[in-house]
Amino acid sequence: MTVIFVPGYQYDQKLETGIRPFDISRDLRAVAELISVAFASELDGRGSAALREMRTMSHFGGLLGVINRSTGEFNDLLHGYVWVEQGHVIGNITVHRADKYATRWQIANVAVAPGFRGRGISRQLMEVALDHATRAGGLWAVLQVYEGNTVARHLYESLEFEQVGGTTDLYASHAPRVQHYTPHPLIRQFTASEWQPLYELVNHQVGAQAQWWRAVKRSDFEPAFEERIGEWLWQVAGRGMTIRRAIQDSPRFEAALTLGARCWKGEHTLQLWVRPEHYGLYDRVLLDWAMWRLQDFPRWPIRTSINIEHGTAIDYLKGLGFKTQRTLLTLRKQLTEDAE
Repeated sequence: MTVIFVPGYQYDQKLETGIRPFDISRDLRAVAELISVAFASELDGRGSAALREMRTMSHFGGLLGVINRSTGEFNDLLHGYVWVEQGHVIGNITVHRADKYATRWQIANVAVAPGFRGRGISRQLMEVALDHATRAGGLWAVLQVYEGNTVARHLYESLEFEQVGGTTDLYASHAPRVQHYTPHPLIRQFTASEWQPLYELVNHQVGAQAQWWRAVKRSDFEPAFEERIGEWLWQVAGRGMTIRRAIQDSPRFEAALTLGARCWKGEHTLQLWVRPEHYGLYDRVLLDWAMWRLQDFPRWPIRTSINIEHGTAIDYLKGLGFKTQRTLLTLRKQLTEDAE
């Protein structure tokens, strides 16, 4: 892989207190344990899996250090800085390039041990990370933070980060009872092979600014042959089914919903997309259909994630008994005047 030269800092190797670069050969386990404590209430399934991988990798720290010094293999994922206090890692920050041109840099895993908070350690780690990205030719820094983490949000706002998007996770213990349902005249079934109008719809809803960080990918909507076979086998085995509905009065979709309904123990899932000009109308139509359709399935919990700009859907789901679990915000900071 291509290795981009990144200027670094010269540190006294005998320093026992302060900031120094993350060293994969000796810091991986300490950082994993720090993250497990600092983000105990925020880790989801993917985060917990990543933490387990870090702990496993830490057993091979010496070998990983040799490989990284020779090839830079892990710089794109694990580069960062730690704060050491009397020889112990009590603070961490990860900073790595977010695109192949190294114009955007992602900051993550900003963590400080509980007993050392309130001393400005997070701010100093952020300043070093931002300086690193700027010195490496970066134009933007981007990070994600949960809305409820007011301390971190205040720090990022003071460093002139701006919000560019976000998603809200909602959860219901079961679908509400539906006594009567009248189908909308424009609602129709669509199949996995009709991914192109769905892809266009999502691109339209998400918009350019929200895609600045993570663009909508065609591959996320064009199912591979194996995925279609897997979906069919899942249904034949009686485990569950994926049901798709769209609002359509022309070749394009005005709104669409995918319902992952489970027959065995598990959770139902919803994915909803609506053109912004139809917020408050077609979102309700499709959500009403989904609640009605779930009457034929076990009353398992339901999960969904909604773009924070889609307030009408969030409010309507709350009226149906859903509760907000958390909202993840995406923030960015311009590093140089050349950024566009």
